[in-house]
Amino acid sequence: MKILALDIYRNVDHRISKDTSGGYGTGNNFGDSFIPSYLKKKLKKIHDWSPMFLAYTISVLNQKGHKVVFSKELPKDYEDYDAYIIATSIVCCESEIEIIKKLSSIGKKVFAIGPFATNVPQVYVNAGAYVVSGEPEFFFLQTDNFLDNLNEKIITFNHDFDLDELPYPAWEQMIENPKNVSNLFGNYSTIPVLATRGCPYSCFKYCVYPLQQGRKVRQRNVSKIVDELQHWKNKMGISMFVFRDPVFSINKKHTIEFANELINRNINIKFIIETHLRILDGELIKLLKKAGLSAVKVGVESANKEVLKDANRFTIEKDDQFKKIRELEKNKIQVSAMFILGFPSDEEESMNKTILYAKKLNTTYAQFSVWTPYPGTPVFKEFEDKIIVKDYESFDQYNLIYRHKTLSPATVRKFLDKAYKKYYANPVWLFKFLKSFMLNA
Repeated sequence: MKILALDIYRNVDHRISKDTSGGYGTGNNFGDSFIPSYLKKKLKKIHDWSPMFLAYTISVLNQKGHKVVFSKELPKDYEDYDAYIIATSIVCCESEIEIIKKLSSIGKKVFAIGPFATNVPQVYVNAGAYVVSGEPEFFFLQTDNFLDNLNEKIITFNHDFDLDELPYPAWEQMIENPKNVSNLFGNYSTIPVLATRGCPYSCFKYCVYPLQQGRKVRQRNVSKIVDELQHWKNKMGISMFVFRDPVFSINKKHTIEFANELINRNINIKFIIETHLRILDGELIKLLKKAGLSAVKVGVESANKEVLKDANRFTIEKDDQFKKIRELEKNKIQVSAMFILGFPSDEEESMNKTILYAKKLNTTYAQFSVWTPYPGTPVFKEFEDKIIVKDYESFDQYNLIYRHKTLSPATVRKFLDKAYKKYYANPVWLFKFLKSFMLNA
């Protein structure tokens, strides 16, 4: 069967990622003044990959013997395919719908996949698509003739969620230049990789990761993870890997086994993880560094304890955050700290404190975004009547999309812009940034 796999994007001046925010996607529109404008254009050039659920789906279809063509736009010969798979997201929803309508109007069968279509299926069904609910790679893995017996527009199915059943994602087919995938922590050939899925933390109230991956953590066999790293190093010359787990190292035993396997095989690669500071201790940090850990992304979110408590966000005390970040840096591991402005209980004073706290932490990078109640999450029901935008593509995590009790969209946008200016124009940060890359060279 000849299949067209589409990953459609809006034409904007900033990076859009469909792989972030649990597969709903984000649009890194940092601000409008010089520094945030420069940063968002720079990021678009050096930090880009398609969603992992699509990469796995394409690899499964290839394994089944189908001829799959991957594209980020509708090709001229778009009518010459037997089936169409489209990666969905909230940040490109209306653009995806436009393509689905065009294909459906000429009688084509289109399958909408991904977490957003899973949780907001009707908009894609109304456009003419079949929605594969859940993790799509497993549906196509267990279904040989998926064009048969299409009695329902929303396809639900049973599977055992065994990540080790999946073939390696189709990065060789999808990534033209691995040096443009992620250059934030050095000029390496890079691809995303997966060790676990699922997140049990309390911030599921507004976080979308558990919506499709579940709250139960599922993990791959450590030998198979390292096999994959070796595979990509041999086949594509990859030397840096970005782990896309919701919370890497959530299972400490599994993490230690992985690190030891990587050390024992001595394949000499670097990797980046996203995790929670509470999981990391001095012993584990040293072990991961020895295994090749180069950088860590951590969610700090807010400097205000009451704001975090109101959002149901678990965190550790500021002193412990500071100590653990410095412990990472002491081991020559770079840190990117993530902050959120515009929480429901935020005020101008609390947002200012968050910006000042970010400057105090002074990590290699700081990312500031805007709190967003996503459709499908428990918190969305509380805010559904307060949504002030009309299109899904506005849910980009960089604009206030709900009626806040004290803050206007313009005010939050002003503080977002201010955060990037204050942080990246700080001479103390610039000195440390340059020094950190010299130490890690």
